[in-house]
Amino acid sequence: MTRRTIAPIAAVVALLLAALSLSPRSLVAQEKVIAIRGGTVLPISGPPIANGIVIIRGTKIAAVGAGIAIPAGAEIVDATGKYVMPGVIDAASQIGIDASDQNEASDPITPALRAFESYNPFGTLGLGKPGPLRNTELLAGGVTTMYVSPADATIVGGQGFVVKTAGNTLDALVVRDPAAMDMTLGTPPKTAARARNRDPYTRMAEVALIRQALIKAQEYQRNKQARPELPRDLGNEAFGAMLRREIPARIQANNATDIRSALRLGEEFGIDVIIDGGAMAYEFRDELAAKHIPVILGQVSHQYISNEEVPDKTDYPPADERLAARLTAAGVTTAIATFSRAFGSLAPSGSGKWLLIDAAISAGYGMSDADVLKAVTLVPATILGVAKRVGSLEAGKDADVIILDGPPLSVKTWVQRTYVNGELVHRRAP
Repeated sequence: MTRRTIAPIAAVVALLLAALSLSPRSLVAQEKVIAIRGGTVLPISGPPIANGIVIIRGTKIAAVGAGIAIPAGAEIVDATGKYVMPGVIDAASQIGIDASDQNEASDPITPALRAFESYNPFGTLGLGKPGPLRNTELLAGGVTTMYVSPADATIVGGQGFVVKTAGNTLDALVVRDPAAMDMTLGTPPKTAARARNRDPYTRMAEVALIRQALIKAQEYQRNKQARPELPRDLGNEAFGAMLRREIPARIQANNATDIRSALRLGEEFGIDVIIDGGAMAYEFRDELAAKHIPVILGQVSHQYISNEEVPDKTDYPPADERLAARLTAAGVTTAIATFSRAFGSLAPSGSGKWLLIDAAISAGYGMSDADVLKAVTLVPATILGVAKRVGSLEAGKDADVIILDGPPLSVKTWVQRTYVNGELVHRRAP
């Protein structure tokens, strides 16, 4: 081989070695950089920043502050006169699951079921369409993350999950799966059971069935540990994750009796409990605060959550628009969600698109603006166990950012831009 042929080969090898030796920092530098500047930045985890700057690098937030340096070559987004905040988080919905797939009617207790198996994100997979996968309605309202779960027609519906509202693949949407075990106490399971002429007919039966199932799950864990060769049981394995406190029990309970039962189940079995609905949660405010048990309320304008029937007014209190403010003031971790359903004649008429505006009603009933914003961002992120990734504008978190043309809690305000993982997925037409 001549010296002339060796020289080009050596040059190629040198280039390959240089590419392989690139440091992580130099690789990151090649990612797309966006600088949102000039607006009022609401980090949620800290005080507002006037004339603030948010730097997005690739899929993550790189920096948040005032007067910080903007990297050369960054795409500049002028947010002068606007507000910048993290994406809204809907902590409870069945969006993406057809009404016929929201509960397994053949059994009142189905812990093995995973809601993700029925998930058809935004209808695109069912039509055979490739990505990108986007829920344009939710993105227009600034909702970038949501919890999707089974509905409430059975006592134990199964496991829910946390997902983004935009992504290029199904896997890219998932934030946490499973994220919780969903249960329901009170009217909805009883009504559904009576229609099928089966248990449970009473609240006594609801609680007894749950207790019996959890006792069997405890026995299964002990037996399986002693004898690993025993056959697997997916339901008991799912309950095992809950009993080990790897995932919480989300128990829908509005009536005071049901909330009391939920709290007692949590105490008896040593599981983490989240109260969904919580219409009468204020009656238990001291215990909820002391035990750090969070409450996820329905829409302020549609307080009651039921897939089967409108609650009996003799069994439930009148709707209280002050509830979020009162619980928060009492030290109870409180989030506001939509509980939006995919379909259903008795589904709440509100949409996740209006979650931010609906939550603002609480500001008119004594809740501070800061607490209202936390109730649809950082608080639900914490409850869902995903606060390391979403819920606030902080360096290192996912670049889920929304830009609004006015104060976030004003009915005159519109979401102008929505970014999910650093990608512009919604832009409001002028």
